[in-house]
Amino acid sequence: MLSAAAFFRNKGKNVVTENEFIMCISMDLRWMRPAEARDLLTLLVSEGHLENDGQHIRPTFDVHATDVPLGFRPSADILGMRRRPAGPPAGDVLAELMAKAESIGLKRKDLIVSANAVQKRMNVDIEIAVLLMLRENGVDISEYTVRVCELISER
Repeated sequence: MLSAAAFFRNKGKNVVTENEFIMCISMDLRWMRPAEARDLLTLLVSEGHLENDGQHIRPTFDVHATDVPLGFRPSADILGMRRRPAGPPAGDVLAELMAKAESIGLKRKDLIVSANAVQKRMNVDIEIAVLLMLRENGVDISEYTVRVCELISER
C-alpha cells in the first residue's frame, strides 16, 4: 500500500493509465524495471489497493491519509523476488529500446520526456512513442517493430 500511496502522491493525481503507472515506476522513479512494475501493479490490484477498470488505475484508499516516509522506495523483495542483474531481461522490448537510444547518444531523461509527449499527443503506447523517437533520430527500427506490435496486441 505504501508503494501505491507514494506513487500517486508523487504523481499528484488519482487516476493514471497502466502505461503511465509502469513508466513512472520504472523510468521516472527508477524503482524497478518495467516488467517488475507491471508485476507490482498486478500485486497491488490483487491485494485491493488499486482498482483497474481496463483503462485507468485508481487507488482504493485515501493516499493522502497514508504516512509515506520521505524518500520512500519499495524494498527489493516487494514482489517476492531478487533484483535481476543489469541489462534488459529477455523479452523486455522497452528496455532494449531505451538501451538502443542510449547507445546512439540520446539521454535517457530527454528520451522519456519526448516519448511521453508523443504518447500523449498521439494517444499511443509508450513503446510506439519510443520507436518513433528512435526513427526520428535515424535508427533503423525494423528489428523492433514486429516485437512491439506483438507486445501491444497481447495487452
